[in-house]
Amino acid sequence: MSEETPSRRSGEARMQVDASRDPQAIVGRRIGSEALKKLAELNLRYLKGIPNGWCVVMKDCDLSGLDLRGLNFSQAHFIACSFENANLEDARFQGANLFSANFDGANLTRTDFGQADLRGACFENAEMTDARLEGADLRRGVVIRAGNQIKSNREHSTFRNAIMRGTRLTDCKLLDADFEGASLSGVNLQGADLRGANFAGAELTGVIFAGANLSDADFRRAIMDEATSAHGDMMRATKARRAPGPERLKRMLDNHLVWIQTSERQGERADFSHMDLSRTDFSRSVLASAIFRGAILADASFHGAILAAADFRDAILLRADLTRADLRGADLRGASLKDSIQTGVRMGEMQGVKLATRT
Repeated sequence: MSEETPSRRSGEARMQVDASRDPQAIVGRRIGSEALKKLAELNLRYLKGIPNGWCVVMKDCDLSGLDLRGLNFSQAHFIACSFENANLEDARFQGANLFSANFDGANLTRTDFGQADLRGACFENAEMTDARLEGADLRRGVVIRAGNQIKSNREHSTFRNAIMRGTRLTDCKLLDADFEGASLSGVNLQGADLRGANFAGAELTGVIFAGANLSDADFRRAIMDEATSAHGDMMRATKARRAPGPERLKRMLDNHLVWIQTSERQGERADFSHMDLSRTDFSRSVLASAIFRGAILADASFHGAILAAADFRDAILLRADLTRADLRGADLRGASLKDSIQTGVRMGEMQGVKLATRT
């Protein structure tokens, strides 16, 4: 079998892919549909204790795009294998070794990964509705070939842009996991180890964090509803700055207008950097050169607002209403404009100034 070596960094492991250690292992092959069915039958016989069964062992194999619906590969080994864009709906991988497996773009609806070894696994753009990962290990992991050449360049588990509805991740080890841009609805992360996890740009609705370790988890650009924030201890997590109350917001807008009208001699430039301003109404406000860097502006309204030369770098503008807004010369580099309304928005270069909208 493969050799596992602990790293000096907490929670990270390295696994050697070497066919000589397991002569029965299938290594570096493209698996076809017929072969997959036969392997599933062998694995099922093994699980049931029927003679001539075999616990499937694959390493660095390509299963991308295959149909694995309803197949049972519990206890099997798929080290550094690719399931990219495969259909694993209702498949079972309970207790399986999926070290550094690639599930990018896969359909994982109701897939059961309970107690599986998923260290270093990738789930970018995966559909994970009602998937079960209770007790799974999703910490850092690196696969290397014999000769110490790096095989995988993604060491930690990533769920970037994944769709997770009702997904169960209770008691999972998710140290440094990456949920950037993911959509989590009704996800259960009770008791999970989420130290250092990244939720930048993620949308969390009804997520349960009860008993989860959120130390150093980054929620600064995450969009959370009240139910989510109430279900976890976020004292040690990094969060966005609170939005100003109605009176303070009005003062900031008034002072910014004075700052513009007096050519910066009076008043004060509005700085909303890293604030959670979800659902805030900035309609028809004069916010030229205002700072929104890293701010959460989900469902905010900028209808008809003057935002020329404003700084929106790394801001989250999910579903924001930018109808007829003036964004000439604004800096939108790194900003997320997903599902934003941009009817009649003005972009490009400002007249008399060599400053154009940057994206």
